[in-house]
Amino acid sequence: MTLLVLSDSHGSTYAIREAIQRARPDGILFAGDGVRDLAHCDAHVPLWAVRGNCDVFLSSVIADGREIFPPEEELVTVDGIRILLLHGHTVNVKYGLEGAISRAALRGADVLVYGHTHKPVEYRLTPDDHAYGSLLKKPLLLFNPGSIGNDHCFGTLTVQNGQVLGSLAKL
Repeated sequence: MTLLVLSDSHGSTYAIREAIQRARPDGILFAGDGVRDLAHCDAHVPLWAVRGNCDVFLSSVIADGREIFPPEEELVTVDGIRILLLHGHTVNVKYGLEGAISRAALRGADVLVYGHTHKPVEYRLTPDDHAYGSLLKKPLLLFNPGSIGNDHCFGTLTVQNGQVLGSLAKL
């Protein structure tokens, strides 16, 4: 299964549609800041979205004819892989990842997908890593697709046979 990972569209519906066209995903993870933009994407695949700091007053959005009520974070399970999806503003990712990694570890996540910083990241953290590894009991893939709106960056997660592989791209 291929998941398109997007964040921080900030009104750029064209970039979302282009990323969908390129990735041809089986599902979409949207890490906030532009949730309303999803109403114009017509992907017709499962969609998981969370609110970002720019979506704070958003209560719902219609995407692919479905009304969604995005929370601030969501634990998504795809083929046995647990993905914690959050924007990052509530755990201050611009100042470090400790809060987000702690949250992911507490929720038993295999992957942490976040946005907010507009900086693409794909890094596998293990419990023996010096920086944040002590917070973990198992490996954790840190994944930030960057900003689809500002820098036209996006990512994909390929989930297969209990494994997950991340990839970053630019339009």
